[in-house]
Amino acid sequence: MQEFETELPDKLEDFVIIGLGRFGKSLALNLANLGHQVLAIDTDQQVVHSIASSVTSAVVADTTKQDVLHQLGAQNFDCAVVCIGNNIEASVLTTLICKDLKIPYIIAKAQSEQHKKLLERIGADLVVFPEVFLSKKLATALDNPTVNEAAALTDEFKIIELKCQENWVGKTIDEIKFQRKFKVSVLMIKRGSEVLEPEDETVIQENDYLIVAGKQNRIDAISNKINSTVDFRSAFTDAFNEK
Repeated sequence: MQEFETELPDKLEDFVIIGLGRFGKSLALNLANLGHQVLAIDTDQQVVHSIASSVTSAVVADTTKQDVLHQLGAQNFDCAVVCIGNNIEASVLTTLICKDLKIPYIIAKAQSEQHKKLLERIGADLVVFPEVFLSKKLATALDNPTVNEAAALTDEFKIIELKCQENWVGKTIDEIKFQRKFKVSVLMIKRGSEVLEPEDETVIQENDYLIVAGKQNRIDAISNKINSTVDFRSAFTDAFNEK
């Protein structure tokens, strides 16, 4: 599998996020935190409910049905991101419908090279393997002496690393309420020599290090609250160095 190498359009303001698994939900929340209009869609009512207060609009819908996206106004958005990774048929059908609606830019998540080729063939502008892309980009950033520049992605958006606090030990990501309470997202967890992609039910352990992303003011707030940020580069270099 290859990571994607492409340039995105200069101006993308509003997004339809279809499929609210780990990747889709995190993407929707981060885009909303950055001030973008986000329409989030999934077939799971519980998942949709969990994100509804944090995005512009969240809807329970089956996007493989021909008229659903049109009725939701998806054609009026700048970008659709199809995050359906485990159901290839639903992924392909949804991407094809987005293309028929002439949504200007379509991104789709793939689970294999064959899936990727199919999505590209039906018109996806960009096909991604999120886990591969993130790990490689983060490894490159951590191996770069100018890592501090990579950590401050924009004037408003920042990534830092936090050492696990005593009152977090034994609690899940969801119980700590990083997103709901602090309005930040946990991207990765360093646990010894292992790097984990956290889910809501992931339990924090003593000596964990958390890579956290969010708006500058939110990052500053959580940093000041716990007063314990650590060296972003040194804690993660060993885990990502290529053998």
